[in-house]
Amino acid sequence: MRGVTRLVLVHDGACGGCSSIAAALAGLLTVPVVTRSCRDPHLAAELPVLRAARPRDACAVPMAVAIDGSGGMELLRGVRLPLRTATLVAPGRRAAALRLGLRALWRHLARSAARHLEVR
Repeated sequence: MRGVTRLVLVHDGACGGCSSIAAALAGLLTVPVVTRSCRDPHLAAELPVLRAARPRDACAVPMAVAIDGSGGMELLRGVRLPLRTATLVAPGRRAAALRLGLRALWRHLARSAARHLEVR
């Protein structure tokens, strides 16, 4: 995939923390960012690469779609999501991006621990 010209963040719109992280990330990158709720019924039709994601993953994990100048799409999730978006951080915004990344990691760990405690 050539250079990313646009990024579509797919997040759980019903989760306030997820929405705030997505909005904050949009202000840190060098490319235009569109945030979309994973609950949007038209999402898979507009971004066919999302069909590769398992339906239950749509709201369970954060995802993004990187779009290049020719319209090519790349699905980003898991470790690839922060690694790929790190290359798009605007100069002078790296410290803010690091703080946001740590905040997102903390939320993830807290949610994982809560789920683990519920199972027991």
